Amino acid sequence: MKMIAVIGAGTMGNGIAHVFAQHHFLV
Repeated sequence: MKMIAVIGAGTMGNGIAHVFAQHHFLV
């Protein structure tokens, strides 16, 4: 498992976090 840190706020950050969540990454 990779640990992904999404730094930033807004649609971009939320979109990235959502994609990682769908692929079962830890966010």
